[in-house]
Amino acid sequence: MSELADRILEELDPDTNLFKVLVYLSFKGPCKPADISRETGIKPGTVRPALRDLLEKGFVEQVSEGVYKSLVPFTDMIALLFKKLIGK
Repeated sequence: MSELADRILEELDPDTNLFKVLVYLSFKGPCKPADISRETGIKPGTVRPALRDLLEKGFVEQVSEGVYKSLVPFTDMIALLFKKLIGK
């Protein structure tokens, strides 16, 4: 697992919308905030601040105007979720 994924374990609570937005981007790929909101049910007014926080933490990048991408590969996210699930 990457150092970035390890930082996620330290800095993000899996019960937060911040974590949920990151997981979504890791699995879905580059998306606009409206798409994230529509497909996750998280309000747009919550998705945009979450993306700003994730940008500041270095977990996502803005790849073009209004399109964001996770810097955590989906395989690392799966390993991270499994690690969180089994508690190790």
